[in-house]
Amino acid sequence: MPLSQSLPDHARLHPDRMATRISGRALSYGLLWNKVQRLYHWIAALPRQPREQDILRDVPVFGVMLGNHPHTAEFLTAALSTPCCMILLDPAMPQEVVSGILDRLPPDVLFVGPDNAFGAEDLPFPVVVVDEEAGFEPPLSDNVTLTVPACADEAPFMVTFTSGTTSQPKAILRKRAEWRASLELGRRHFGLSETAHTCSPGPLAHGLTLYSFAETLDVGASFHSGRKFGAEQIFECFENHAIARLVCVPSVLDALVRHGSETGHVAAHLQKITTAGARLESHLLTKLRAIAPSATVTEYYGASELGFVSTADHIPHEEGYASSASGVGRAFPEVQIALRPVSTGEGDDHSGIIYVRSPLSIQDYLWQQDQSGFRRDGEWASVGDIGRLSENGSLTVIGRADGMVITGGYNVYPEEVAACLTQHPAIRAACILGLPDAYLGQKLVAVLEFEQQDGPVSAKELGVFCAKYLPRYKVPRDFIATQAWPMTQSGKIARGLLTDWIKARAPGLVLL
Repeated sequence: MPLSQSLPDHARLHPDRMATRISGRALSYGLLWNKVQRLYHWIAALPRQPREQDILRDVPVFGVMLGNHPHTAEFLTAALSTPCCMILLDPAMPQEVVSGILDRLPPDVLFVGPDNAFGAEDLPFPVVVVDEEAGFEPPLSDNVTLTVPACADEAPFMVTFTSGTTSQPKAILRKRAEWRASLELGRRHFGLSETAHTCSPGPLAHGLTLYSFAETLDVGASFHSGRKFGAEQIFECFENHAIARLVCVPSVLDALVRHGSETGHVAAHLQKITTAGARLESHLLTKLRAIAPSATVTEYYGASELGFVSTADHIPHEEGYASSASGVGRAFPEVQIALRPVSTGEGDDHSGIIYVRSPLSIQDYLWQQDQSGFRRDGEWASVGDIGRLSENGSLTVIGRADGMVITGGYNVYPEEVAACLTQHPAIRAACILGLPDAYLGQKLVAVLEFEQQDGPVSAKELGVFCAKYLPRYKVPRDFIATQAWPMTQSGKIARGLLTDWIKARAPGLVLL
């Protein structure tokens, strides 16, 4: 169990220290551990539901669909520190997707929030609606001894899911040994200690925030998050709770930079910023100095299936940042990176499919409907991302094999073109799409957000700019300006919805 040793120690040595504060509700380490033990004993005594997956047949399994509910902490921590396995469901998932998951993988009990109790009466297992104020108190007899048994490293502790809206998402099963190794390596690599009080404002059903929750409790620090954690609330959290570390996606950093420029707020005591999930643009990195002048910025590349792959530190100094590596950094400790050729079409001979050999990777999906995503070849594994490796081992991620656009017979990775465009001083953000074209098969279309809304650059100028750095076939045929983006729950641009906007000629889009 990732926290089976550290959490009881923190509860014994520092019972009154704040462990978590989620959506305004705080729990000390002593109270959190007591709640976790009671929850484990109640779940472990429930009848097992029949499950087709052998590895989960005899394990106490509970489902959680609470999001950033005020009482989420004890349920997440129960999976991290007891011999239970948690099925973690995102409340933003469509109802039919959740129903399909529960049919295929029934938990012994499902915990939901007041807004997610759909069809509970028709399910073959108990459903507990967790009250916003009272939470859930397991009905245990007074003579129960609150002890938690040990469990094998190879036993599962969590099932999560790839994002899916119209089809059944892939199921990712995590074993305790994988996260235990990751936490031990990360504790040293990131320099985390009991003073690393962390604010992570994203959804707890997503990997970046969930993992920061685990690593914060592992070192005995305090974790802070919430349902509606806007820029103002984040700055208040910094000021009121001695926050030393911020963990979030780049879009949240952008919102903080904008808010700081408008209000003058500065997080002077913030020591670390960790970001992943999307590209950290160089202009955004530069602007972070204004709101967090002392913070080292760490960006990492990884995946739910692979764990950490590479990291890069940007250390503040007088003239900006000194970076430890280019791209998304060098390999994480005990991780090896290799590139394998991409066979489709024509294009760049220097790029390849990123494979890793790592103790942090899963063995396989619990289930999947197609062969996309994670694949394994012996000790090496990949999720299909495309990248380049420099001579000093720095990795640059330029796209996904399944997101590649073939235009005029050439392979183009949209992220590479977007990275070029965001070097233009007038561009704040860029997204590159491949849309149908009668002549090319697909044409590249660049959707751009400009720094100044009243001063977009002409399509001709943008084409000339791209041509300085990219081959002709990688230069977009169309450039579209936008002032707002459709976003996913995890803070990324919703590319499918953006494509729909373009097809529908949404009024907020302007062809340059």
